[in-house]
Amino acid sequence: MKLPKVYTAGDYESDIYALWEKSGVFTADPKSSKEHFSIAMPPPNETGTLHIGHALFITLQDIMARHARQQGKDVLWLPGTDHAAIATNAVMERTLAEQGTNKHEVGREKFLERTIEFVGGSRDTINTQIRAMGASVDWTRARYTLDDTLNRAVNEVFVKMYYDGLIYRGHRIVNWDPNLETNVSDDEVDYVEEQGKFYTFKYGPFEIGTARPETKFGDKYVVMHPDDKRYAKYKHGDTFETEWINGKVTATIIKDEAADPKFGTGVMTITPWHDQTDFDIAERHKLDREQIIDFHGKLLPIAGEFEGMAIAEARPKIVDKLKGKGLLVKIDENYTHNIATNSRGKGVIEPQIRLQWFIDVNKQVVEWKGKKLSLKEVMQSVIRDGDIEIIPKRFEKIYFHWIDNLRDWCVSRQIWWGHRVPVWYRTDNDGNEEIYVDARPPTDKSEGWHDWQQDPDTLDTWFSSSL
Repeated sequence: MKLPKVYTAGDYESDIYALWEKSGVFTADPKSSKEHFSIAMPPPNETGTLHIGHALFITLQDIMARHARQQGKDVLWLPGTDHAAIATNAVMERTLAEQGTNKHEVGREKFLERTIEFVGGSRDTINTQIRAMGASVDWTRARYTLDDTLNRAVNEVFVKMYYDGLIYRGHRIVNWDPNLETNVSDDEVDYVEEQGKFYTFKYGPFEIGTARPETKFGDKYVVMHPDDKRYAKYKHGDTFETEWINGKVTATIIKDEAADPKFGTGVMTITPWHDQTDFDIAERHKLDREQIIDFHGKLLPIAGEFEGMAIAEARPKIVDKLKGKGLLVKIDENYTHNIATNSRGKGVIEPQIRLQWFIDVNKQVVEWKGKKLSLKEVMQSVIRDGDIEIIPKRFEKIYFHWIDNLRDWCVSRQIWWGHRVPVWYRTDNDGNEEIYVDARPPTDKSEGWHDWQQDPDTLDTWFSSSL
């Protein structure tokens, strides 16, 4: 037998891996009497191919899996791929735009058909790459986060959480992307540092500052810290009349600890529809909330002569009008602040109040070790009690900072690719709405009611991936 002078790994590795796979050496046996070792592969997104980060974690997990086998353990290393709802949706929308069309022209059914074809090819490529790395995964249990089995599980979990009081539908601030026309999660928001302008205006007897004059049309609440002695003579609930962008307004004094006495003049007006802090203040004091910017990034009728304008066009004109009224105090031309953008589509995020589905992270309804805890408290408890170990330990501090600052999680998305929200609606002739929450569609038909329609929204990818 003549041996080649140079060993070329690529000539043999695929055959060797095929033998490994055929032999079942990587297949886990749940009935085995051996000690079990299980690890799940963080499923790569089906939006392309693997990158260096994937190569790193696959290598590290392969080391762990092979070491456990050498210790005589029965090993399950579970592979899979993620349907990556918003990321895949963004890729498909860009593709359609390049073809001179959009999802609305194509329609939901055709859009999903094209997406299934795209991710199918990407999934095959990813699995080929994983095999090429020699990863000792159990391919008999490979999972895809949008397959039928997981879809049933997602629906059942949503329904259970709804009836357990952990999921609710409500009007709250969300991260709205006007470009993709969908909410995005807090963890999908990237903050980009930008140098812009900071404007100071007269507002009655006060001076207020803002980087966003276009949101100020609905300003009628002046907020100050209750312990700020500079404004001790002003009482909570006091009112005054002042000239503003489109005429006179009646403003109300609100005392709230959210106002920072050290920032600017310590006084701020609030825009509850377009800012999380302002929304929280309005919730605490039961204040009115008015929408200024629509879901396409254009100003609404409340803006008067500026109605229909995009923000970039309207901002300098609004400033000029306030200057003409003698209300512009100064402009800081070198103001550095962070702009929220969608990490997937790169569009600028516009906070909006929308009727959406949320997971309540603070409601104490979870039975845990003889107590009723909130989801946030459970996530804190499992680390403090040692049920889950974070390695290295120093990252516990980052974990607790993240958990401590969790807000109710908006899980509904206005995209077509993903697990459809298992909720149906119908209305009667008077506009009354009835909601049905179940993994199976309703079958009853009542006189005077229109047909049931399923919620058009889909669920955040992480809702399904977390299962």
